[in-house]
Amino acid sequence: MTSTQQDHIVLLVDNHFFENLPAWVTDNFTVTPGGYHTGQPSRNKLIIFADGTYLEIFNWYDTPPSLDDENLPMRCWGPKSPGLIDFAITDMTHSAEESVGAVNGRLSDGPEKDAGLGVKYGQPIAGSRKKAGGAEIKWKVTRPEFSRADKTPDPEFFANGRIDVPFFCHDVTPRADRVPSQDEQKTTHPCGATGIAACDILVPEDLVAEYARLYSSILGSEPVASGRNLYTLDVGVPQGSSRSTVAVRAAETNQYLDRMQERGIGFSDLVIAVNSDGPGGEARHPLGPTGIESTIWLETTKEQPAEEQTTEE
Repeated sequence: MTSTQQDHIVLLVDNHFFENLPAWVTDNFTVTPGGYHTGQPSRNKLIIFADGTYLEIFNWYDTPPSLDDENLPMRCWGPKSPGLIDFAITDMTHSAEESVGAVNGRLSDGPEKDAGLGVKYGQPIAGSRKKAGGAEIKWKVTRPEFSRADKTPDPEFFANGRIDVPFFCHDVTPRADRVPSQDEQKTTHPCGATGIAACDILVPEDLVAEYARLYSSILGSEPVASGRNLYTLDVGVPQGSSRSTVAVRAAETNQYLDRMQERGIGFSDLVIAVNSDGPGGEARHPLGPTGIESTIWLETTKEQPAEEQTTEE
């Protein structure tokens, strides 16, 4: 079983969205104030889930930093258009330095390596933000570094910059300061949301197997084929007994092909787990027919009786 866990999802929004959250957000979720990031003009709000993960509503309130500033790992989000743009994983049993060492070992020496896609991870970089009361929260971010390799897709597949694999986020200050997921007032949502069920990764059809192998090396999880053009990989969550998945999916339909052309290879859809007693309705349905809300799905799940729940190894 993989030692990596989902950490958080990054939803990039403009100033108007951030300051006037739309009804599809406020009607479905409890939103927790975040804060302002150190050293760059960005701020956030959080939708925190009971499994210890969260959806970060991220906003540049002024001009994003230069792409040349290597000390600001969020700089790569500057050219991106609003929507789901990135996601973070963590490893709560190892330090940032230990995690990147293990991942880079698999990417360079493991049986699958980087599947010829030109990916490794850089060194952890310190980050922080201040809460409204002035308390500073600290973490380390480890971002992927890319190179041209045998199977690297052409630049046209990376709209406004390459972000086709997740980054790592490790806490320096206590995790509960950054993610107060023990607070039921913050993790109880009108839609019944409990956590991240899946992150969908959209890739070209001729590279779906390679991307599945790449994600296997990053997550330390075996890909399971679900048909010819879909692979799922198991990943843990920070608290509780539930599990999450990363789904590597080939862009086959016109809708997915258009989305990949517009936004690039990478994170395309978020599936949020919803308790069966919540107003979820269908087993899986999007929060809206168009726009950002059409890429965020609610998936109804049934809670296991306590005696049937499994504990994480």
